[in-house]
Amino acid sequence: MCTQKQLTYPSLWVRARALRMALFLFASMLVSPALIAGDNGEINIRDAHAWHDDDGWFLDAQFDIRLSSGALEALENGVPLVFELRAQIVKTHRWFWDVVEFESTQRRQLQYHALSRSYLVKDIASGSQGVYSKLDDALFAAGLIDALQLTDEALDSKRKYVARLRGSHDIESLPTPVRLLAYVSSEWDMNSQWYTWPLAR
Repeated sequence: MCTQKQLTYPSLWVRARALRMALFLFASMLVSPALIAGDNGEINIRDAHAWHDDDGWFLDAQFDIRLSSGALEALENGVPLVFELRAQIVKTHRWFWDVVEFESTQRRQLQYHALSRSYLVKDIASGSQGVYSKLDDALFAAGLIDALQLTDEALDSKRKYVARLRGSHDIESLPTPVRLLAYVSSEWDMNSQWYTWPLAR
């Protein structure tokens, strides 16, 4: 006896999304011009502040993330984008190499849901997430660091320290066809320079 399985509404959406992504990835293998050449994206640091109390050292920061035309096209076709926000406390030496004493990397995933026309920002480590109707709001959330604890230890009062901050797009997280194109396209090189400032104690 043959039985039929009725697809539920979520199942249809999942299959439609998977089909859309598959078609996009196939098209990207044919070298979409927007994925290779277009407006470059960038990541800049708008503001950063490190502070301490009895519980240790903390960081507040805001990255400005601007997507390239290729990254935006990929996002709108179901490809998640992952950004890494890296913070360090570095012990400086006059005659030797500087030493990274403490480091923290925040990984944020940005994804577009076509059905609800909304953007999902997920903190990969904690699993916490937020939903936004506007891309600008989602990019703001993806680049926000709020009271991140860098260390619960006190710093040596006889040493000099600096804080360093850098943001980047994780190309390795892209699906293989898009990743191969990203390797040869400068517009996917969305990385900030290291921003460094002395820690005041």
